[in-house]
Amino acid sequence: MIVAAVVVRDIIGAGLPWTEEMASLLAIYAVGFGSLSAWVRGEHLLVDLFSHRLSRVALALQYRLVAGFSCGFFVLAAWGAWIMSDMSANNRTVSLGISFSYLYYGIFIGFAGMAVLSAWQTLRGRVDWKPVADTNGEPD
Repeated sequence: MIVAAVVVRDIIGAGLPWTEEMASLLAIYAVGFGSLSAWVRGEHLLVDLFSHRLSRVALALQYRLVAGFSCGFFVLAAWGAWIMSDMSANNRTVSLGISFSYLYYGIFIGFAGMAVLSAWQTLRGRVDWKPVADTNGEPD
């Protein structure tokens, strides 16, 4: 969208100011859903200094503690996004005229989803996600 706005501005001489707002909105939702997807698969960055030396029981306990602390953080972050969406309900974007709340809803969805998943991981423990086999019986 940004490239289209630049091309239209340079070739036709007309502006597409709504593309910046739409790109921001789409980027926030993409990051929210992408971080939720990464949390499900356990692909967020982590520092593993001593976990390989722990026993199986200690490793399970460490996993649940980290998931519990993460759940607390995600609940606070989701609550903050919800409060910000309420506070900015009357503020509107310049070009599209939509409420800024829609921007904060994307952040809320990402953090609330990760809070639910981390609460589930705290209660259930580690979940090993297995790759889906293709028709040949080999993992993708």
